[in-house]
Amino acid sequence: MSDQKKEMVSGAFVLTPAAGKKLIGLAVASLPEVRYAYENGRLAIANGTTTGCVIEALTGRSLKKFEYCVGVIADGVFGGNPANDHTLMMWEKGVVRNLPFSQFLPELRKFERGDVFVKGANAVDPQFYAGGLQCNPNGGSWADAFGLITARGLFCVVPVGLEKMIPSVVEASRRAGQLRLDYCIGNPPGVIPLPSFTVVTEIQALEILSGVRATVIAAGGIGGSEGSRSFVVEGTEEQVRKAFSHVLRVHGEPATQVTGKVESQPNRLPEGL
Repeated sequence: MSDQKKEMVSGAFVLTPAAGKKLIGLAVASLPEVRYAYENGRLAIANGTTTGCVIEALTGRSLKKFEYCVGVIADGVFGGNPANDHTLMMWEKGVVRNLPFSQFLPELRKFERGDVFVKGANAVDPQFYAGGLQCNPNGGSWADAFGLITARGLFCVVPVGLEKMIPSVVEASRRAGQLRLDYCIGNPPGVIPLPSFTVVTEIQALEILSGVRATVIAAGGIGGSEGSRSFVVEGTEEQVRKAFSHVLRVHGEPATQVTGKVESQPNRLPEGL
C-alpha cells in the first residue's frame, strides 16, 4: 500500500434537507466567482429557500426564507406565497437593493462578464441537470432570463439539494406543462430544464468546502429526517476533518416553516372526485 493511500481516510454522516441547503449555501457563497460579483460586480439571487441560504452565508444575517419564496410546494399542493413582495435581492459593488420583478430583466441586460446570477431549482437528475417548476402561464422571470443568460454565457449557479433528485429532468419537461395536464391539485406546473449552468448539490458543496469526494449511500429517514441523504466522504485526514467541521456547523438546522397562507388555484379533478 502506497503512502498516499495510507493517508486517505473516510467517514459517514447524514444531512437532512434543511442541513443540506445550509451546506450548499455556504459552498455557493464561497465560490470565487460569487465573491467577486458580490464585492466588485453585479450579483442577483433569485427567490427560494436554498438561495436564501446563499444570502445568509454571504451577509451573515438571518433571512425569513419562507417570505423570500414565490412559488412553493407546501401543504401538499403546488402553490404560491402571497406574502412575497415580488422582489429579489441584487448587489452592485457590495450595495444591496430589493429589485422588483418588473425591473429584473432590464437590470439583467446590464450584466457583463464577471457578473453572476444564482437561481434555485425544483429538480436535479443523476447527470446533475437541474429543472425548475413553472406555474406562471407567462413563464415568470426565469423564462425572460433564460435566453439572455445562455446567449451571453453569464455565470449562473443553481444550488439544489439531493432531496430533489429525479430520474430525468428532460423527461420531466416533456411530461409536464400547464396545457398538457387535464387534472391537477394546486397550480398546474411546467418544468424548465436548466442543463447548461453550474449545479451545486451537497456532493459539489462538500468538495468545494473541503476537497473530499462524497458518495450518497442511502436516502430517507423518520422523525424529521425524511428526505435526508446519507454520505460517505473520502479524502486526506485534513480534508475529512474539514468536511465534518462544516457538517457539524449545519447539523440540526431547522426546516423552513410555512409562516403564512399558501395560495393555489382550485383543484382540477376527474369527474366524481
